Amino acid sequence: MDFYKRRTWPLQKVSLTESVYTSFKMPGLKISWLVHSLVLTVMVHLSTQTEHLNSTLDICRLFANGAKIRKPGGCTEYLECNNHVQSSETACSGRTPYFRLKTQKCDTKVDDSYCKTPCTSKTQGYVGDSINCAHWHLCEGSKSMATGSCPVGQYFDKVSGACVYPKDTVCVATFELCDIAPMNVPFRDEYNCNKYFSCDKDAKLVTNTCEAGKYFNVATGSCVAKKDVVCEDHPVPDDVCGTKKLAFRNKFVSDQSTCRGYFYCRDLGSGIPDTNPTFFQCGEEYFFNEERQACMPRDSQKCSQDRCDGREDGHFEIAETKGCHDYYVCKDGREDEIRSCEDKYFDVATQQCTDTVKSYGACSA
Repeated sequence: MDFYKRRTWPLQKVSLTESVYTSFKMPGLKISWLVHSLVLTVMVHLSTQTEHLNSTLDICRLFANGAKIRKPGGCTEYLECNNHVQSSETACSGRTPYFRLKTQKCDTKVDDSYCKTPCTSKTQGYVGDSINCAHWHLCEGSKSMATGSCPVGQYFDKVSGACVYPKDTVCVATFELCDIAPMNVPFRDEYNCNKYFSCDKDAKLVTNTCEAGKYFNVATGSCVAKKDVVCEDHPVPDDVCGTKKLAFRNKFVSDQSTCRGYFYCRDLGSGIPDTNPTFFQCGEEYFFNEERQACMPRDSQKCSQDRCDGREDGHFEIAETKGCHDYYVCKDGREDEIRSCEDKYFDVATQQCTDTVKSYGACSA
């Protein structure tokens, strides 16, 4: 049977368990439990913006090209970012051994509490550095008599007071994003594409939210149309399952971010919207149609989001411009450029321009 023909597969209004079972049987529908688990992960990560010093993730993943940030775990070096990865590392020295975040320059002293010595009135002898597992201080009360670092590849063990290999101790050093980020420079919230961070003059993290329908573009430091941002973790939209005045019960709703994604809103009772809906995704050849409560052939549907969702490099996708002459070239699963058949028509099946008149719902009037 050719499922690509104009057929709808209505979703039955049944219980969650039955609905999940039904969606497995319907052509064009595919559940992404991985994405659902990521949604739960988002909720966990919202409570903290702490990074582990020994993380293998590049901190420049959050910043725009040219951003100059303090090297995590130290106060004398800074990094510069390019294409979301560290491109250079510079050490301050001589009369200006410390890197200051506020001035973005090397200076004679630090400008915040991040680089304070761990020595207190109660410390005596060798003490591990609180911001770098490889560093140590020789404390005499609150005074630091000397500082140093373990040999490359070793950590200072606070229990034995000696440098050991990482397998013989636990590195728990962490840092907050505002310990290393410059003031008033926007950077990514990697768990919410519609939000971004900045650090105020007191080194406090400020969360900013883009206006409805937009995502944060780290390259420009501004909010732009969703389709212009590569987003791996789409946030659950506010009130996606309705409000207390009108809750959507036992219903499938668009994810408002992609052409294929949708949520199932459980029936929790009158006036009780589902705040943790289950994520689903239509098969590659289909887009979700909320009105019909079904996954429909993608060329039959209009969608304001990226039409290349799920497509491989080099695939052509019909554009929504009237007349069905234009098409998109897909790259990395996104719209890369638009081309025109001019006085001919784009044929979805053959992926070519043709003299035969073609008409699709996506490019209808």
